[in-house]
Amino acid sequence: MNLTLLGAGAWGTALAVQAAARHQVCLWSRKPTQAAALAASRENAQYLPGVALPPALLVTDDLQAALAHADGGLLVIATPMAGLRELLAALPPALPVTW
Repeated sequence: MNLTLLGAGAWGTALAVQAAARHQVCLWSRKPTQAAALAASRENAQYLPGVALPPALLVTDDLQAALAHADGGLLVIATPMAGLRELLAALPPALPVTW
C-alpha cells in the first residue's frame, strides 16, 4: 500500500520510518531545505537524531507529488495544529486521510 505522511517532524518521521518496512512511503516536508537535508543525509537530525531513514523512503517538499503518491493508498497528517487548517484546505476532497 502507498502511504504518504505529511509533516517531517519527529512524529511524522518516526511513523514514516516504521511504515517503510512494509509499505511504499513518502514523507512530505513543507520546507524545501529540510526535505533536501533529509534526502541527502537520510536522517532527521533536527527532530529525530540517530534514526536512519530507510533507502526506499521517498522524501519530498512537493505537496502534489506527495498527494499523488497517496492515491489509492492512505494519507496521514502529522503536522502541528497551527498548520492543519491550511493543509486541509489544499487537499483533494476524495482522498482518505488519517490524522
